[in-house]
Amino acid sequence: MPLFSSKVDYGLRALLFLASRPVGRPVQSREIAARQEIPESYLNQLLVVLRRSGLVRSVRGAAGGYVLGREARLVTVADVVGALHGQDYLGETTPAPSASPAGWAINKLYTRVNDAVRKELSSTTLADLAAEITRMDEAQSLMLGL
Repeated sequence: MPLFSSKVDYGLRALLFLASRPVGRPVQSREIAARQEIPESYLNQLLVVLRRSGLVRSVRGAAGGYVLGREARLVTVADVVGALHGQDYLGETTPAPSASPAGWAINKLYTRVNDAVRKELSSTTLADLAAEITRMDEAQSLMLGL
């Protein structure tokens, strides 16, 4: 299973859209789907999972919709991947043990790569990604002379 599947891609897009909105102002799933180019039925399935994990809250009523479950600076990419793929999203921590020097070296490499991926996902928040989007938007505006 790829780490950045469509589930994670769409889930992150939806959460980043919610993070860009004023705090506490709900957004309906159809608006998120339209703005982020996500099939609405698929988004609704993802929002159920994200709600169960506490990453979003649903607000009932005519002006209802979805809001972030906690501040963007407190939601890591690891939280999102874990919610959508399960907490063991990288699979086994090491391949099958091997007594050979080659097997030992491969296990060590696998462990280092997994540790680096976990560290990056755990240290990157929605707020970090939102800030990167803002920087990209500003750079693009400068290039266009706006």
